[in-house]
Amino acid sequence: MRYAAADVRKQFFIDMFTRDISLEECVLDLIDNSIDSYLQKHSVSVSKLVFEPETANVGKGVGTVEVTCNEHQIKVVDTCGGISRHRAQDEVFCFGHSAGEELGKLGAYGVGMKRALFKIGNNFRIVSRTAEEGFEVSFKLDEWAEKSEWKVPITFIEGTGSERRAGTAITITELRPEVELRIKEGDVPKNIFEDASNTYPYFLGNCVRLRINDDDVDPKPINLGELNGVLRAANEKFEHDGVKVKLAATVAPGQRTSEDAGWYVLCNGRVVVRADKTNLTGWSRDFASFQPKYRSFIGVASFESDNPLNLPWTTTKRDLNRESTSFIKARALMATMTRPILTFLNSQYPAESTTEVADIRDTVGNVKAISFNDVAAKPSTGFLYTPPKRKEKKFEWVRFQAEVRLLDKVRQRLRRSSMGAAEIGRHVLDHFVKTECEE
Repeated sequence: MRYAAADVRKQFFIDMFTRDISLEECVLDLIDNSIDSYLQKHSVSVSKLVFEPETANVGKGVGTVEVTCNEHQIKVVDTCGGISRHRAQDEVFCFGHSAGEELGKLGAYGVGMKRALFKIGNNFRIVSRTAEEGFEVSFKLDEWAEKSEWKVPITFIEGTGSERRAGTAITITELRPEVELRIKEGDVPKNIFEDASNTYPYFLGNCVRLRINDDDVDPKPINLGELNGVLRAANEKFEHDGVKVKLAATVAPGQRTSEDAGWYVLCNGRVVVRADKTNLTGWSRDFASFQPKYRSFIGVASFESDNPLNLPWTTTKRDLNRESTSFIKARALMATMTRPILTFLNSQYPAESTTEVADIRDTVGNVKAISFNDVAAKPSTGFLYTPPKRKEKKFEWVRFQAEVRLLDKVRQRLRRSSMGAAEIGRHVLDHFVKTECEE
């Protein structure tokens, strides 16, 4: 029996493996690892972070993540607990997870750190310490690629002796020419800052404090909208294949731009898809295509699982697996929830303005912010708009055009040549009421 070679080439991982992910996404992958380390060390429940934030991290303190990004290096340093020697030797530098490995919440596929390193530069140094022990890995990619074995050199070092200072530092230098050029253009640090603010609204401040080039990153909250007694958000929930799914859709509060409208999809609390207005979440497929008049629409879909491989995210964590059964079931519900909200927003722009239209516009402008967790805590329900009760009006304008010759006839009949048109109208109405409307 003869065999054909089916070896895995290192060069594939170095060149091809990195093409489908951006530089910014690679840095977020490294931040994911820091946050994941914190979640595992402190046994923090992602479900509580999203849906019970006031109890999720009581008394556990906050870790730090410091990101440095310039044309000379990209560095991520955290105080989120560190990596054990055992995991460093047997798991961290492997591609993919072993069958028995304990998975984190944000690390699903076991490729993020390696892909980020290969994408960014040639020279790596990783130092990680728990309170009890530590290790250091330092190597150059081009030298490693020339060797047949896949192992990387590791040196054991002492721990920090303090849980508070335990953490990991990853430094990448000798940046790839294209990476150095992109950073010199000036947008990359700003992009990472904005992406992190939008990606980690449930982690920043609650678990970690994140800084990008010495600037604090504040979370950008995802606010839904309701108006007591008038407008109620839709929400649904179900569980499928080990994945808990919670959905909410409504009208967003405040002045909105088209950029912020659409569906937000979370996987274990991380925003994977932000303000989506494509057929990924049903637009132009299950309901209307997006138009500026829908800028007040907002929907949130949360997928949560103890096994992150069951979640519908892709390896870049910036797209969804359309063949995921939990996502297919969720998208059908998302379409059902979206349609009545778009119909409601359409009703702001009829051919003719009416009192009802004014009420709808007032409602859209006056909805109050409500958190996703507060909406999800309510029983499942559809979107509901109840027109407000209006006070009975005592007076109303009556306007119409009348021929001058007819107005002159009234003046002649009443012998009041200077009588104005409005006064004539009141006189005629009073006369009709007295003569025709007597009970």
